[in-house]
This record gives sequence, C-alpha cells and structure tokens, in this order.
Amino acid sequence: MKLKPITLAAVLLISLSACKSIKPVVELAPEYEQPTVAVPETFAFDLPATEAASIQAASLGWRDYFADPRLHALIELALKNNTNLRTAALNVEQVRAQYAITRTSQEMPNISGTAGATRSGALAHTGTNRFNIGLSTGYELDLWGRVKNSSEAALESYFATAAAKDATHLTLISQVAKAHLNELYAQAAMDLAKRTLSSYEETYRLAKIRHQAGVISAVDLRAQEAQIESAKSTYAGAVRAREQARNALALLINQPIPKNLPKAKSLSQQFKINNLPAGLSSQVLLNRPDIRAAEHQLRQANANIGVARAAFYPKISLTGTLGLISPQLGNLFQTNKGSWSAGANLSVPIFDWGTNKANLEAVKIEQQKKVVAYEAAVQSAFKDVADALVARAALAAQFESVSAQRKAYNERLRLIHLRYKHGVASSLDLLDAERSSYNSDNAVLNTQLNLLENLVDVYKALGGGLKRYTTDAQDSVGVRAAMANTPSSQQEVYVPANVKAE
Repeated sequence: MKLKPITLAAVLLISLSACKSIKPVVELAPEYEQPTVAVPETFAFDLPATEAASIQAASLGWRDYFADPRLHALIELALKNNTNLRTAALNVEQVRAQYAITRTSQEMPNISGTAGATRSGALAHTGTNRFNIGLSTGYELDLWGRVKNSSEAALESYFATAAAKDATHLTLISQVAKAHLNELYAQAAMDLAKRTLSSYEETYRLAKIRHQAGVISAVDLRAQEAQIESAKSTYAGAVRAREQARNALALLINQPIPKNLPKAKSLSQQFKINNLPAGLSSQVLLNRPDIRAAEHQLRQANANIGVARAAFYPKISLTGTLGLISPQLGNLFQTNKGSWSAGANLSVPIFDWGTNKANLEAVKIEQQKKVVAYEAAVQSAFKDVADALVARAALAAQFESVSAQRKAYNERLRLIHLRYKHGVASSLDLLDAERSSYNSDNAVLNTQLNLLENLVDVYKALGGGLKRYTTDAQDSVGVRAAMANTPSSQQEVYVPANVKAE
C-alpha cells in the first residue's frame, strides 16, 4: 500500500496540535492585582449627584458635545489626516502583527517542507544515491506557561498601544477645538479693536474741533492720539493671533484650511453641553485611555515575569517528520518507501552564569516600575479632572463678574459721552472712561476664551468620546480568538462613541 503523505501529515499535525490543549503544570506568572491608589470617590466642584447621573462623558461623542459645524469639519479632517494619529494607528497595527507572530509561532506547531539529495559509500565501492522529500513539524510542550505568558505579554502590549492611540485621538480633538476657539477669539478681538478704533477716531475728530476753538489743550489731543495708536496696536496683535491659530489648524489637519468649510458659530454657541458631570472616580479609571494603557503595561510586565521564571525549568519539544525516500529521483513519488519519525527533545538549564537569575530580577524591577507608572497615571488623571472642575466653577463665576463689570463701565462711558458733549466732563474723564470700557470688553473676551477652553479640558480629562469596543479588554482569550478571525482593519479595541459618523 502506497503512503499518502498529505493524509499522514495531517494526522501528525493533529496529534501535535492536540498537545496545545495541555495546560501548564504550574502558573509562574504572579496573579494580577490592581494597585490601590488613594483617590477620592467623588470630585469637589462636580455637579450634584442627580445631575451627574443624567449623562456620562465616555458615551458622549464629540459631535454631541461640540455644536459648531465648522469645528466638526475640522475634527473630521484631523482624524483623517493628522500625522500623529496616523503614526499611532500604525503603531497599533505593528504591535497587532507582532502579537500575531508571537501567537502563531509559539502556540501552533511549525510545519516545513524538506527535500534532499545525497550520495554516499565506502572508498573502495561505488556510491549510492538517496533522494528524499517530506514534511517536518515541532511543538513545545508548554508545561511551565512560557508560551502562554509570552503570548499574554504580546497581547497586553497590543492593548496598551491601542489605548495610547485613543489618548492621541482624544488629545487631537482637544487641540483642534482649542485652535478653533483661539481663531474665533482672535477674530472677535479684531472686531472689538476695530469698533473701538472707530469710536476713538470719532472722539479725536471732535477733540480737534474743540482744540481749534481753544476749549482743550494740546496735551488732551496728544492723549487721544496715543489711545488711537494703542487700538491699532491691539488690532495688529489680534491679526497675528488669528493667523497663528489658523497655522495651528493647518498643521493639525495636515493641509491648508479648506475655503468651503461651514460658517463658524459665535463663541457663545460652541458647545451643546456647558456642564459635563464627572461622576464617580471609578468611571474615570475606566474611561481614561492613559490609565488603561498603564494597566495593560503592568499586566504585560506580570506575564514577562512568568516567561522569565519558566527559563529555570526544562524545555520539552515534540518533533515529527514524514516523507518519501528513493534511490532514483524519477521514482521518488512512485516509491513505496515512506519514512516517518517522532521524538522529543529535552533541554535543561544547568549553568548559565547567572543569566536567568539576572533576567528574572530585571523583569521584576520592570514590573515594580509599571506599578509606580500606573499609580502616577491615576494621580495625574485625577489631578487633571480636579483642576478642570475647579477651573470651570471659578471661570464661570469670573465670567459673571466681568460681564457685570463691562455693563457698568459701558453705561459709565455712555453717560460721560453725554457730559462731554455738553461740556460738563473733561477730555481726561472721557479718555479714562473709554479705556476702562475697552479693558472690560477685553476682560470679558479673555475670560470667555478661558471658560470655553476649560470645557474642552473637562471633556478630555474625563476621557469623553471613547468607549470600549469589547465588553472586557482584559479577557485575553476571547479577544485573542476574535482577533484570529477578524480582518486587521476591524480590530480596534477602543473606538470613538460615534463610530459610523467619525
């Protein structure tokens, strides 16, 4: 009966693949324990609990948070073209490919084709030929979990890189939003400076008439001229700020700003939600991509300890070959002379000059560093949220105060204008009133920009707009199985809340 190489190779492969189901004898990786970080359960200056329960930042996409259609278009361009985000996405794909390499090369038997030709014999005799062709395979018995932990470390590296991409995604959105707000602020400052300049020039025209009539002195006239030049200088500074904001936007979207963008809304109409609640501190732990990245890096370090510990134990590999042998090349595939072999190799570390011990110590120290990094990420995240919330409360109160101040100064300017026209108020009174009114208008504009930028900071600090694609990213077995059968373009672990739109 002739050998059937393909059938026998399949039998050998299935036999070795069955070994994959053998669980490690011992688990050498330390059991993961989430580090305990002293953080408050709730945040000061947050909204009342009843309001906080109405909305969650993590489920709020940027389209639902920002109201300006021009900003929407800019964010879309940035998410498509930005070089930093594209690099982060490529990093994810690279680590995903590395994980696939680790998984397939270590968890699955390797099969390779072999072929050879030899001629051998004694010196006094004619030599003989030997031709062979076949398949060979090998598989490591993962008794100590080295393969399992290597794969786990690669998977956690993938998760950490995906979380880092989420952080880049969220940072990019906040950068585009702030650049957009600064452009609108600069344009508003230009408009204010232009209106003020027109008012100053009208006052100066009347002052010249009064100076020619001998009512006011040249000193008062020169003061009016200085105020006009100050307004011109402010206008020039606002133009510079606007162009710099546009340059920042062009860099973020990686192209010149299109001319057909929707018309921008006013500064007061930029947000659909002005009071985004923080909620419980545990929600921040889940939603912040930098915290997720730190946690996955810690899990990776745990798995690496298991790999380092397994190096102290024997390594057992199963091997097998299957093929055909013939003394004539032309009859190789017609011969009945099949060959096969099966065996096992054992490698035991005896003396390695302390390499394994030093390597284990190194990965343990690395794991301790990841614990510290995780604690630092949590504390930094909670500081970001706390700072953003207290700034929101303070800026809201400050905006209310400067708005009331502007109203008072504008009314004062109106009254002094009337008194000046009737000769009751002096030119110095008018100059002081104009200066105070303009400064109060600028204060309102500056505070409004700070308040709007703070709303962006709150959204970013709470990890808004990003949510889990899987129900539990820590379930490496389920995710690994899903990744094995999913095209790479669909293997995002964390995606924006508005997947279809964005």
